[in-house]
Amino acid sequence: MRIIGLQTYTVRALMKEDLEFTLSELKSIGIKEIEVSRMPIDAQTATWIKQHDLSVCAIQLTLNKLMRDTANVIAFAKAVNANHVVVSVLPWWGHIPLFGVNMFIKKMHELLMIYEKEGIRVSFHHHAYEIKKNLLSIFDQHFDKRIGFVLDTYWITLSQKDPLEVYQTYSHRVRGIHLRDYLDGHDITPGKGKVDFKRILDHLLESVYTVIEENALDPLIAVEEARLYLEGLL
Repeated sequence: MRIIGLQTYTVRALMKEDLEFTLSELKSIGIKEIEVSRMPIDAQTATWIKQHDLSVCAIQLTLNKLMRDTANVIAFAKAVNANHVVVSVLPWWGHIPLFGVNMFIKKMHELLMIYEKEGIRVSFHHHAYEIKKNLLSIFDQHFDKRIGFVLDTYWITLSQKDPLEVYQTYSHRVRGIHLRDYLDGHDITPGKGKVDFKRILDHLLESVYTVIEENALDPLIAVEEARLYLEGLL
């Protein structure tokens, strides 16, 4: 059965206060799988993740972090049994027409060569810009076939596109999807906005991981509500 996990960006403020306690709380509210983000990439973090029996579907970091801290990222990935890194955002220079896009494609291929040797897959996570500018289509044409996409239902909906249609267009590349709801220009707890999650979940390949992401004043309560809602759709 599909696991509904969590993108830990959602609990970034709590993790900054007390990472180990936050991980224990996630486990207590039924989270079994996480996409790592906004936490220290070190041995202590890896130990706490394993202590709380959380599986790691991916590690999401900036391109700069993945390129400059390679040895540490690889060591962390192996410590938590993760085989997937995700570039979190298109760098500022990637917004430069033609030159920036071509340079980003080149850097993604360099990243692939580094991590693939360690048995770690490489993917890219978009925001609204790449949807509005149709950059996913360009990346799909020019990325090596071994580079994946991680989609985000909020950014796609904000860009006035259909998340399911975007998924079906790039299903050959999609490895994960951030489940974020949309309402009046803001993200909101899944089930309280306009995104039809059942329609999306019904069409996803089993190999595609699914993680909750949102901005909430009380994220632990919101995450538990979202998990129960989304699991009820399966």
